[in-house]
Amino acid sequence: MTNSLEPENALIPEQDTFTNVGAKAARGAAFLVGTKLMGRFLDFVSLVVLTHLLLPADFGVVSLAMSVIYLTEAIFELPLSQALVVLETIDRDHLDTAFTLSFLRGSIICVLVFAISLPFSILYHDSRLFPLLMALSLAPALRGMQSPGLALYAKRLDFSRECIIDFLGKFGALIVAVCVAVTTRSYWAVAAATITSTAFGMIVSYVISPYKPHFTLSRWSDFRNFLGWSSGAQIVSAINWQYDRLILGRLVPPQTLGAFSIASDLVGIPSQAIIAPLSRPLLSALVARRDNLDHFRNLYQLSNATVFMIILPIFIEMSALSTEIVHTILGPKWEKSITYISLLAIPPILAGLAEGISALVMAFKKNHLYMRLNSLEFAFKIPIVTGAAYFFGALGACWGRICIAFLMMLVYLSTTKSLIKVSYGQVFFQNWRTCLSGFLSWLSIESIKWYLLPPSWPGIVKLFILGSAGLMAYVLALLALWSLTGKKPGSVEARVVGICMSKLRRSRVAL
Repeated sequence: MTNSLEPENALIPEQDTFTNVGAKAARGAAFLVGTKLMGRFLDFVSLVVLTHLLLPADFGVVSLAMSVIYLTEAIFELPLSQALVVLETIDRDHLDTAFTLSFLRGSIICVLVFAISLPFSILYHDSRLFPLLMALSLAPALRGMQSPGLALYAKRLDFSRECIIDFLGKFGALIVAVCVAVTTRSYWAVAAATITSTAFGMIVSYVISPYKPHFTLSRWSDFRNFLGWSSGAQIVSAINWQYDRLILGRLVPPQTLGAFSIASDLVGIPSQAIIAPLSRPLLSALVARRDNLDHFRNLYQLSNATVFMIILPIFIEMSALSTEIVHTILGPKWEKSITYISLLAIPPILAGLAEGISALVMAFKKNHLYMRLNSLEFAFKIPIVTGAAYFFGALGACWGRICIAFLMMLVYLSTTKSLIKVSYGQVFFQNWRTCLSGFLSWLSIESIKWYLLPPSWPGIVKLFILGSAGLMAYVLALLALWSLTGKKPGSVEARVVGICMSKLRRSRVAL
């Protein structure tokens, strides 16, 4: 086989000049965030529909099964797309090698999950896990057959196709989940949605980026160097992510685990929709400023302060309005989730003070440090979550998460200080207005809830009034504090106000 791409290069986008990389990165980031928001909205709709059709115990058994899938996928994680993007030139053999490795990975995971499904179901004393795990093992197998040509678009900072695949997969999963749930009222609805999403993504990938599969490992040496610290960190991170569900599966009834899982998934939607899509554009921007430490530091601080300012009111409202959210959106059978939501909304707030640590570490090419941070979190999580869950169940696991988030916040801030010389005081000083505004927002929500709103009003009305009041109090407090402290030009508030005023002037001129 030749290494040149002759007629087959139809699957490869035209080479593009990189004279406008900054603008492309900005457009890519905007598209990613917008599409992820739509995708997470579909996830939210699916979650709400399924919570009304299924029981908490159904979500508990699926949560356990999905934890096994997530962990096995993380153990055999291969950063193939990232490797293709980083390579200077890509030929047909690179794509074939990437496809072969991905196919082998998916097949190994499928066989491994098949092998452990029976022992796992025995360990957790639930026979339903056996067929459920066997069915869910199809998801990583299908994901392993996705077209590798998509990486060529990502190399050109074109994320539109990746986002389209994600959106169509979630839309198809929503349709299938609702149909299965309505007809069977069974936990198989969640499993069917998971498999459908992956199958849709695999099929659409070949429509968007046509590719004829061919098995070879001739370019293995170009991919081998991307394994190591990053893959190890990914494994430890996945264990950290799933450990509380796995330990709770042994200690609490399925309905309690289901209530905890729904609360955790609901709280995770804002992070996945807003924070996760920004990581790649932020990494690209930090790498571009790496040669100038002052510019690098300013960019990191500004981006971190901006993200924290966006996510803080979201999680404050989720915590303060957990009762209204459950009663209005999920229904009375999810009463246990109220306390879990109010507590699980706290860790993302603590993590928000150092949210860009992953991009910061990768920008400095210190993958071993990323592994060390994940390992340290693992060392905290095992004794804290295990002990708390053993004595206090799911409630203890929630408090364990809060404790670990606080400890890791201190670790992340210490790491930031060592890398770019940003002290604890500087981090808290740049966010004090945001924190105080968040507290005033929470205070306004609680005051209106307990002293002004009649208890007899419909839940949806109370949720809208309280949510709007909290957001309005947050924005007004931010602007008032910014004005009282001298309207500092370089602050996030100054930039937001400047953008809004500019758009207002343009609209007036257009009129």
